Amino acid sequence: MKRHSGIWVLLLGAFTLACLFMIWDPRGNKLKLRLGLDLKSGSHIAVRLVEAKNPITGEVVKITQKVQEQAVLVFQKRLNPDGTKEIVVTPEPPDRLIVEIPEETDLQKAEDLVRQAARLEIKEPRFDPVTKETTWKTAMDGTGITGAHAQPSTDGQTWEVVFNLNRTASKQFGELTRRLVGRQMGIYFDGREVMSANVEEPITGGSCRITKIHGGPDPMHEGKTRTAVEEATELANLLSAGSLPVDVKVLESYTVSPTLGAQSLKYSLTAGAMGLVCVCIYMVGYYKLPGVTASVALVIYTIICLASMNIPGLEFVLTLPGIAGFILSIGMAVDANVLIFERLKEELWEGKPVAQAISIGFEKAWPSILDGHVTTGMGAFILYIFGSATIRGFGLTLLVGTVWSLITATLFTRTLIDFAFYNLKVQDRKTFGA
Repeated sequence: MKRHSGIWVLLLGAFTLACLFMIWDPRGNKLKLRLGLDLKSGSHIAVRLVEAKNPITGEVVKITQKVQEQAVLVFQKRLNPDGTKEIVVTPEPPDRLIVEIPEETDLQKAEDLVRQAARLEIKEPRFDPVTKETTWKTAMDGTGITGAHAQPSTDGQTWEVVFNLNRTASKQFGELTRRLVGRQMGIYFDGREVMSANVEEPITGGSCRITKIHGGPDPMHEGKTRTAVEEATELANLLSAGSLPVDVKVLESYTVSPTLGAQSLKYSLTAGAMGLVCVCIYMVGYYKLPGVTASVALVIYTIICLASMNIPGLEFVLTLPGIAGFILSIGMAVDANVLIFERLKEELWEGKPVAQAISIGFEKAWPSILDGHVTTGMGAFILYIFGSATIRGFGLTLLVGTVWSLITATLFTRTLIDFAFYNLKVQDRKTFGA
């Protein structure tokens, strides 16, 4: 590495530049990072999953981890069908979910969206010859639906919804529609009738359709009407997302204004930048050239650490506690450099050559650096596994930052010091703090 430190510096620079473009959009002049609700406007809603009877079997569905995981998937599909809204649904055992809807400051609308993410039922009419009354009995739920989409009908005036069923549900739906030929079939959502359709013939096979959707009054909002397109699209989204086997109760809800979110982000970034600058000034003033290399390594660390939070498919949602964990990990990186440079200075004071002092300084400081980072990483990992949503964000960024801190303090700083010593020929003892 000593002979090829120049090549390693070039590779490190290219890698850092690539990471910079992962977090910064030069065209839009903005960060690409996904921001949490506390850094941008939106709605925060806490809900509780409540035990409910299965409308078909009559059994009480208990709240288990599997039910909670199923609820998260249903909420995500219902609230974010196109995957573009960056809605975050976080489970909090044993029975709570935290729903964060960015850029939605209409709290009533946000609560309606959450309340809609509940149970879907397909009912058939049952006539009681004793009471002479017709009641609607649940025949199917939405668990067997694998996908749905809305499309215009062939008449050009109405819309229809085409949905697909798995093998078991397809057989069940075929038997249901065979019984209901010439009669009505009701589709209910949260106990309310979304629509009723006339069954003209038995529907068999994996693909089914609901036709002649005209639009009309919105059952979820009194006094509002929906167009045929809106009604068909909403129904398709509900069918695609499936159903929850339990009920939902809203525990709390509040909004974060755009001003508050923007101020939080501004103050957080300012505090982080000021802290980084102050640390760099101190390191350069006290440790001379090693402080310069450590400062450069810290800037590289900052860019790479943020980029690792924005890997496609693994994007983190950056929150205020997350920023706190990230800034704390910067302190870990600086602490490691302090251990190395103090060891280096001790070797120089004993009269050892600069090259030997550098090697011994890194070698002797390594056990302490490793111990510190491992213990911090263990704490961050425990916070991430067992903490609530906010604490998990802090733990995750601290854990990622600690890993990169270890790499930065040992590998990046050493590469830059070797480059300065062997390639740039900066070899004066005073320059290294002696």
